[in-house]
Amino acid sequence: MLSELKNAFIKSSDERIFEYVMFLCLCLFVISLPTSRAFVSISQILLGINWLLEGSYTEKFRRLRKNRASLYLIGVFFVYALGLFWTQDLAYGLGSVMKNKLPYLSLIFVVASSRPIKDQRIVILPLLFAAALVVATLAGAVVVLSEAHTDPRDVSPFIPHIHLSMMILMTAFFLPWYVRRLSAGKKWLYLTFGISIWLIVFMFIMGTLTGIISLAVVLVFLVIRNLIVKPGILKTVSVSLILILFVVSFAFVINKITKPLCLEIDPAPQAYLELTEEGNPYSHDMDNRLRENGHLVFTFIAEDELREAWNQRSEIGFDSLDLAGNSLKHTLYRYLSSLGLRKDKAGMDALSDEDVKAVEQGLSNYLYTEWPNVYVRIHQTFWELYSYRETANPSGHSFTQRLEVWRAGFAVVKMKPLFGWGTGDHLDAIQFGLEHIESKFDSFRLRHAHNQFLHLTIMLGVSGLTLIFGLYFLFVWKSRAYRYLPFNILLVIVLVFMLGNSPLDSQMSLNFILFSALYFGVLIRE
Repeated sequence: MLSELKNAFIKSSDERIFEYVMFLCLCLFVISLPTSRAFVSISQILLGINWLLEGSYTEKFRRLRKNRASLYLIGVFFVYALGLFWTQDLAYGLGSVMKNKLPYLSLIFVVASSRPIKDQRIVILPLLFAAALVVATLAGAVVVLSEAHTDPRDVSPFIPHIHLSMMILMTAFFLPWYVRRLSAGKKWLYLTFGISIWLIVFMFIMGTLTGIISLAVVLVFLVIRNLIVKPGILKTVSVSLILILFVVSFAFVINKITKPLCLEIDPAPQAYLELTEEGNPYSHDMDNRLRENGHLVFTFIAEDELREAWNQRSEIGFDSLDLAGNSLKHTLYRYLSSLGLRKDKAGMDALSDEDVKAVEQGLSNYLYTEWPNVYVRIHQTFWELYSYRETANPSGHSFTQRLEVWRAGFAVVKMKPLFGWGTGDHLDAIQFGLEHIESKFDSFRLRHAHNQFLHLTIMLGVSGLTLIFGLYFLFVWKSRAYRYLPFNILLVIVLVFMLGNSPLDSQMSLNFILFSALYFGVLIRE
């Protein structure tokens, strides 16, 4: 197997240099997907230059016309281009939005119109990608071991964690399936299972909630698919029991994580009149009802003595930002409250050095130092919802900011439902929507819709949304990519990611999705 793969890099004597260069560019492209935004773009620029220098344009367009499935994908680019006719921000539409859509041309158009790639070279492309992905996760593991991060999601060293988690999920399911098709050797299959387990473990280390939810949905999809393909009473009963066990276990975990959010621990009324051990009065903001593990955050605050006590133990100033970019004193208030301590010198003295370090890193609850990252992410999400309910202010919390942006997004969709605001105007539309709903957002920097369906509807209206998903459906149907189980798994993953992100409008995710579509729908020949 290794010798066959090695031969894929050898240029044959009767092979044109342009075909060989295209293969090398594709190798660079797949290696760059999990490791480098820059080289993903550079590889596609090189593909385009190579395509132009090769010439033979009549022959290339003849090949493209025969490849109807590819034409549907390329058509998506022109749907976005139509939106330029009614956009108010043409510069942003051309310079950012359409630039990010160039893979429809630089990847799909170029490869589909060029001479077919040799089978042994088609084989090696996914393996190169998987190898690069493993390297990226190992580099992330080094970051974890060195403790050179303040957020588990920062352990993706080369590309944003959300894109990496999508690649990890797909590869974890794809690799064993693929290697089993290539070789009957057990050792290779066992190796790929080991790699898949490591990839899933690393995704949990990152704590990417969308990735974890996608994993659960994929497992449910595989169970249902297996029951349909290979039905049987014994199998149905066994699988049903497993699903019930899974649901009960999940409910138990959620209950454990969210239970501290339901507590309300209030001192006796006369306690509010007490002084600190230093003889200073406390301040109490009784209008702010935020709690940590049941304790009110903005009561029993002696800020001056707490500031002095903190500054004696930390190099990060009390009135500065923590390493996560949040107000350190507010992080400290929440951390002390989570332990049931008052916000004074005595409370500060009760903290260990590990607690001080946790506050510096931006951890707002002592439970976060004890729980795995997955528990932390789930708790943070529910706490954000709780805070949003109490204050109606989403600022500082990624999940509730998305909820606020979705509110604004639906508001602007109602204004221009059919054709949208135009390619390039979606950011301005969201900002207008936030102002329209009188949002308490202290910053409008997070103006992306973070939902693929809403994002497209804002930009191109219901008509554009229907056209784009219609073209994707026609590609899947015409190319018969649905024949391959990994591609179906990818569709499930992407659909879940679309609910909280816009993978078709994000550079790395789009390139990964298009490469997968190209591979299963165009390159594989059976």
